[in-house]
Amino acid sequence: DKRTPRTERKTDLRVAFVSQQQLRSFNHPYQLGWTGKEIGEDEDTSFRSAKESCNSSIHVRRGDIIIMATDGLFDNIDTDDIATIALEWEQQNGFIRGGDVAARQRRWQMGNSLTVLSSERIDDLAQRLSQRARENSLDTSIDSPFAILAKENDIMWSGGMPDDCTVIAMHVVGRSAKDLMDKDHQ
Repeated sequence: DKRTPRTERKTDLRVAFVSQQQLRSFNHPYQLGWTGKEIGEDEDTSFRSAKESCNSSIHVRRGDIIIMATDGLFDNIDTDDIATIALEWEQQNGFIRGGDVAARQRRWQMGNSLTVLSSERIDDLAQRLSQRARENSLDTSIDSPFAILAKENDIMWSGGMPDDCTVIAMHVVGRSAKDLMDKDHQ
């Protein structure tokens, strides 16, 4: 949040990129899949080939956390809350201590990426996000991102949106987990 003075921020971490939703209409995302038959170009279907999807590229830096997930995550957890969960994961695992990003930079300069620790613990972040999405999807008292979007489309909806949820989490650390030099610094 750039509006909050730097001295009052918990961290300078932020969401750097969010891909656009690919929808036919509200709550009707395009699907990649196989229907069992060839689809004619004039047929009305939500199935598409991968070449028709939106492609994006973004530069990543050491320390970035990349979250790729289905709408089951993003319909139930706000992106700011996802960032907060990722920050808590980094702090609990010692990647950032007390919000001190500069200390992390110094540790990297000394050759300590905590690569092995990251590779052992990144699954925990994906599981935390999936679990929170599930909890929120069943909570009828919250205004989930899905509920907010539904109301913007004149659909009265409260609570989360029960849906399947796949989360892939990656932590860019700068060294291979097989790098023996880094094991001395774990």
